[in-house]
Amino acid sequence: MLFGNSDEKRFVLGYDLGEKVSQISFLASDADMPETLSVLAGSELYNIPTVLCKRNDVNQWFYGKEAVRHIEEGDGIPVYSLVSSAREGKPVVVGNAEYDPIALLTLFVKRSLSLLSMELSLDNVDAIMFTTRSLDHRMIQVLNAVTSALELKTNNIYYQSHEESFYNYMLYQPDDLMNHSVIACDYDLDELHVYEMAINRNTTPLVATIDVKSFDDLKLGSAGFPKDVTAYHKTCEKLDDEFLTVMQKVCSEKIISTVFLLGDGFREKWPKRSLEFLCRTRRVFQGNNMFSKGASIAARERIKPGDKASKIVFLGEDKLKSNLGIHLLKCGTEVYCAILDAGINWYEAQTGMDIIMDQSGILNIEVTPLTGKKPRMVQLYLDGLENRPIGTTRLRLSVNMNSVNEVNFKVTDMGFGEIYPATGKVWEQVVEL
Repeated sequence: MLFGNSDEKRFVLGYDLGEKVSQISFLASDADMPETLSVLAGSELYNIPTVLCKRNDVNQWFYGKEAVRHIEEGDGIPVYSLVSSAREGKPVVVGNAEYDPIALLTLFVKRSLSLLSMELSLDNVDAIMFTTRSLDHRMIQVLNAVTSALELKTNNIYYQSHEESFYNYMLYQPDDLMNHSVIACDYDLDELHVYEMAINRNTTPLVATIDVKSFDDLKLGSAGFPKDVTAYHKTCEKLDDEFLTVMQKVCSEKIISTVFLLGDGFREKWPKRSLEFLCRTRRVFQGNNMFSKGASIAARERIKPGDKASKIVFLGEDKLKSNLGIHLLKCGTEVYCAILDAGINWYEAQTGMDIIMDQSGILNIEVTPLTGKKPRMVQLYLDGLENRPIGTTRLRLSVNMNSVNEVNFKVTDMGFGEIYPATGKVWEQVVEL
């Protein structure tokens, strides 16, 4: 078994929570690659509309495709923008009542997870990775509130951005797809998001980075494709021209070996000249479940890391891009002690250690960037530190991050047993990386 501690089949989940649609992929303990949950058995309908509908005059709620059906039939009140409403935190008015936006998003996630009963039991889930387009501090607060309210059986709940889910998906693709840069084009008829993944093979371990660019040149709006045949063909030609222009610019800057076309925006098969251009010397794939699959692979990596992940460090937008450490004496020999390692998500970066301080009153923190910048030393000055005999000043160093570029150091005087009681003094310093 690839993970799990018994002969019983276990699962990890990847949940792609989107503003318009969401998806759920699952990976079994005896499988190499994940599957994506279809909302209709026997089909490849992966998208769950991220929408709720409250039935008129009664407290009955629908979600996903069923909510869309009731909205179209006119017998319910639609609730859109569940993710953005939860981020804003303002009460959502539905009919004559106000509702907590976190509670509404929680209801949607809970109901959508119930679809898994067709494939597996949530009791057999060992880990869940939620992935979203952007993962800032507020989005993490929202996800923390939602997952706490869900009362899931597993404590292994993680979050990551679409960039990292793209990286995790590519980690288990054939090596020849990554001879050069790889791009994923995610288009939902609104914005086109282009993710460009590159691997620096001149470092040990290898360093993977993903650059994200957004384009609104292909925006169609809520109306979508025109019904009129002539207008439809003109729209397709315009999209093809705009997409070709974007791809020519992207591909002129770097050598691209593989292209993925993602999202409902490509369903109408309008790419003609643009697809012909992309297929020259490149491999092109189309689908729309990469992020949820990548998230489920990431969930497995969290509970049982594989060999591939250890060979590459991913330095995404949410990742710490430097190694932080300190030199200490151990049995009379100076050794390097890691505090935080590059590649960790900033919002998960939290550690602590107890150290015996010398009489200098200065802690030297070594910062070693993996981005090519020069290493530097950051000094923490412990003004007013008690003057005690050598070897009797015990300090607790606590470290976390306020953002991807800010590290918070907290030093607390712990004393030395009954001989030298703790003074309770605390020193704090924020370091910009």
